[in-house]
Amino acid sequence: MPDLSIDVVAKAAGVHRSTVSRAFSRPEAVKRETREHILKVAEGLGYTMSPLAQALRTKTSTFIPLIVPDITNPFFAELAKTMTQAADERGYQLLLCVTNGDPAKTDGYFTAMQAMYAPFGIVAPSTKVDTEAMKRFDFGHKVVVIDRVEGDDAVPTVTVDSRRGIMIALEHLHSLGHTSIGYVSGIAGTHTAQDRMDAYLELSADSGSAPVVLDSGSDLDAGTRGAEHYLEMDNPPTAIIAANDMVAFAVISALGQRGVRVPEDVSVIGFDGLALGARFNPPLTTVRQPIADMGHIAIELAEKQNIDGSVDHIVLEPQLLVRGSTSGPRK
Repeated sequence: MPDLSIDVVAKAAGVHRSTVSRAFSRPEAVKRETREHILKVAEGLGYTMSPLAQALRTKTSTFIPLIVPDITNPFFAELAKTMTQAADERGYQLLLCVTNGDPAKTDGYFTAMQAMYAPFGIVAPSTKVDTEAMKRFDFGHKVVVIDRVEGDDAVPTVTVDSRRGIMIALEHLHSLGHTSIGYVSGIAGTHTAQDRMDAYLELSADSGSAPVVLDSGSDLDAGTRGAEHYLEMDNPPTAIIAANDMVAFAVISALGQRGVRVPEDVSVIGFDGLALGARFNPPLTTVRQPIADMGHIAIELAEKQNIDGSVDHIVLEPQLLVRGSTSGPRK
């Protein structure tokens, strides 16, 4: 008798492994006849769906940790939601791991990943802390990063073309007549943060406009500080690009409290494409990242690496979502 696993049950029952997983973990998602058939086959084989016990016995599991720095940012909440669906479709169980930027937590999650025999993990986004931890645990072959990993092409990655996104934002604002465009950062310690800042500085210079960095901090308060800097300027920019949607929300809120209207007095554009942006006042113009695609592709890359050892780097194209927070400069 081979070692019992979800794959053995799936083969014996003539169904996909994900169907077996759902029959045990989400019975309402499987037709009654199919579930009863799977349970009967599993009982005959002596298989029980105890994930931890199965992991210890077979030295493999269906647990996939998703390691993120912060769950208060809706970007990571939306990513976790879509990755939960992607994992479920393939018979995996997603575990959400929040580090809050603490290296000890990152190490702890990687230790747990080893103990649970996780087939792979997803890190989003990549920070110096995460990449150093991956090297210490020798997890480069078991992790997919939703970001760029500098200096390590052996780690599969999926990311969005940040430079193209900033270019799209600038082109949109230029088309509306803006020539003085400010920038607010606010993404903590990631390659993404640096890529977007570098793109803004380079593309602004290429267009003949002087860059106006209102705040280059690495926290959500950067939006408030950027708004305060704007209010202190004698000749403030007529438009502002925020490095992410949450920072854009903070900029708009802080300006509104001081009587500055968006977009009548200043245009603001974000970068993420969060669902919340459509419900904000005013609805946020933003550069959309394909969050759903990122989650599905990350798992596909991890599975592919497990099968044949291949390492792929996928760069997705961003899209402009024009809403109500941008318009032409005030005359």
